[in-house]
Amino acid sequence: MDEVLKALLNIQKDIAQQKQDMIDVKENIKESKESINKNIDEKFDRIEAKTKQLEEKIEKQQNSIDFLEKQMRKKNIVFFGISESEKNYEELLNNILHIINEKMNIACPKWEIESVFRLGRNKDKIRPVVVTTTTLSRKLQILKNKRTLDNSGLYIKQDYTPAVLIKRRELQDELQRKRMSGEKVTLRYDKIVEIKSNKQQNYSREKTSSSKTTDEPRETTSNKRFMSESPDNKSIEKTLLSTEQTKQVPKRNKPQNITNFLRPAQLTIASKASTSQDHEKTPKN
Repeated sequence: MDEVLKALLNIQKDIAQQKQDMIDVKENIKESKESINKNIDEKFDRIEAKTKQLEEKIEKQQNSIDFLEKQMRKKNIVFFGISESEKNYEELLNNILHIINEKMNIACPKWEIESVFRLGRNKDKIRPVVVTTTTLSRKLQILKNKRTLDNSGLYIKQDYTPAVLIKRRELQDELQRKRMSGEKVTLRYDKIVEIKSNKQQNYSREKTSSSKTTDEPRETTSNKRFMSESPDNKSIEKTLLSTEQTKQVPKRNKPQNITNFLRPAQLTIASKASTSQDHEKTPKN
């Protein structure tokens, strides 16, 4: 009987010891999990911090590249519709000089054109010509006189970077919707801006000037009242109104775009850069 009791006690001790061992194993597993999770979290934090640094570095480099591309294109103009009849560089340069001097009525000597070249590969379409001027003022004057090429089959545009061209193309639908709804908007660089009339501009200027001269509001009002009552000013107002009514409506941009002549690799790189910039501008939850 005593031996049976001893055996039972030994069995109970063994069971208790096994339970304790299992508890110890569980504790060890728990500690190991916590240690592993802690190490993983630390490594993840380091990787996340490094990734953030790399993203900031890439963003700075992309901004530098965009700035350099803008500077490279600062004095560029793109001519569309010039037939590819030239046999060499000199003939193409002479064609450009003829268009600028004869058709656009701008006295442009040869030394004011730094370079001219066709954009894209030689295909069925007439390739545009990129013209680089030696001075920014000459480029601005050519752009100012671009209306002289109306109804000639020729037209000129700014030389935008591939990223800006993709952004402008994406904004076309939104631009058309705004115009259909009656808004007076236009596309400038890579943004849609509102077109202000002369009256709105004059009103904003008067509002700004009146805010600066609030010391004499009564005298200003009385002076405007006397001026509006004079017959000379009434005739001037009628002349201004008739001038505004006879202004021509600006023509729509032609559908052809520089992106049609860019290589797929250039469009892919520009599209990725534009997408990453839009993603960074999107506010995080």
